[in-house]
Amino acid sequence: MESIATVLYLRLRNVLAICNGMAPERAAALVGQLRSILEGPVAKQNGIVAMVRHDSILAVFSNDETVPPDHARRALHAAVLAVYETMEMSKQLAMRPDTAAAPPLALAVGVHLGPVEVGMGRQGATSGLIRATGEAVEIARALESAAADVRWSIVASGTVRRAAGARIESGRIGSVGLPDGGFMDVVEITGLAPMRTSRTPPEVYQIVRDAVSLNQSLYERPQDILSAATSTTRAAASQFTIEGYRILRKIGAGGMAEIYLAATDKPDELQVLKVMRMGDSGQGDTLQRFMQEFALLAQVKHPNIAKIHRQDFAAGFAYIAMEHLSRGDLRARIAEGVSPQEAISYVRQTAAALGAIHGVGIVHRDLKPDNLMLREDGSLALTDFGVAKHVAILITETAHDEVVGTPYYLSPEQAMGQPVDQRCDLYSLGVVFYELLTGAKPYRASNVEELLNLHVNGPVPLLKPPFDHLQPVLDRLMAKDREQRYPSAQAFLDDLALLEP
Repeated sequence: MESIATVLYLRLRNVLAICNGMAPERAAALVGQLRSILEGPVAKQNGIVAMVRHDSILAVFSNDETVPPDHARRALHAAVLAVYETMEMSKQLAMRPDTAAAPPLALAVGVHLGPVEVGMGRQGATSGLIRATGEAVEIARALESAAADVRWSIVASGTVRRAAGARIESGRIGSVGLPDGGFMDVVEITGLAPMRTSRTPPEVYQIVRDAVSLNQSLYERPQDILSAATSTTRAAASQFTIEGYRILRKIGAGGMAEIYLAATDKPDELQVLKVMRMGDSGQGDTLQRFMQEFALLAQVKHPNIAKIHRQDFAAGFAYIAMEHLSRGDLRARIAEGVSPQEAISYVRQTAAALGAIHGVGIVHRDLKPDNLMLREDGSLALTDFGVAKHVAILITETAHDEVVGTPYYLSPEQAMGQPVDQRCDLYSLGVVFYELLTGAKPYRASNVEELLNLHVNGPVPLLKPPFDHLQPVLDRLMAKDREQRYPSAQAFLDDLALLEP
């Protein structure tokens, strides 16, 4: 029968590593003790154990329809008590000669509330006396994996935390990507709050809080064996948590980075997260570029460069938090129609941004309208600084020879595979400038090879009135020989100012 219930999934860490150093009979006795540590708090809070293994249990908390539901509070209460009992055992193991050198015992807990299908299990089987299935069960398991990754003792879904009431203390917030591609708000559970009529000394509640804090600190030990949790998380390819952010949706992907729109803990503040998964072979150089390039960009304070709020690592990920630019990209703006005044303004702002990044030694390599974003006030900001790119653009063809992602903005030296410097960005700026003025791309071709050849050998397109007076600056921007181009973005801006005061 399906009903709304709270599911608690508790998993001990490092049990096998600890038992490996013990005599068989002592190891068997320890497993029995650990099972009691997990099951005891569940029983005290009137939960039902649905699955038991040597290092984990799954428990279900529900209510009779005749009483107000309190199963969320009881489940979180049991979770906190289980962490406390685990830490007491961990201290004992650290004092034993046969287990002192082993990785520390720790507990990760995931808690979710939702529909649960409960049926009878096999009597006496290790799977438990009841069988629990449903989405809430799977999500609780996913949250347990996330707990180890983010080093929280207890990860509860926002739904559970809201239902639990004031008796439960909580800390940080975050968001977890689920295997189905969705996202869930999560909350760190940090302790229990006393009732007003409680006779329990305040010191007891502090001891429990300290135990929760100690438990999560054990995840950080160099010897900590969390490979099971890490493998589980990586297997669910889209699952991750970044503290302080509530992920709303995926908005793009490119190279080895995925782009997400996320809310922060500040009211009405949105940011964009660029997330790169770590751990793949051959990724070291890519990761280094990912972090170093943005470390430089974070130092560039310029109104025409997207602001970088933060760069950091989460478990299995490197990420960069960037400004959210709400009015979309310049490509959409060009499609709507751009006035001559707007075209000049946009190219000036783009050149100013290029001057700023070139000043710290960064070459964008992929300048195009898609990477020029607009703020609510209409100002322009340069984004997407070629993260993890070995070439400026990936070129593919469909079965019908239709070119996808053609290199319309590629410089001649990029087309020929030559080394690039800041002048390749100025060539791309010329292509964007032409498109802003005319609404069309300077070169069209039926295939990639022909298009690349036009970039290398084709004449610079001619501007028609009323823009023909700008032909001299376009000629220098799009010169095939980089030595004939402007040496800097500022040099272009100086010439443009003479033609468009």
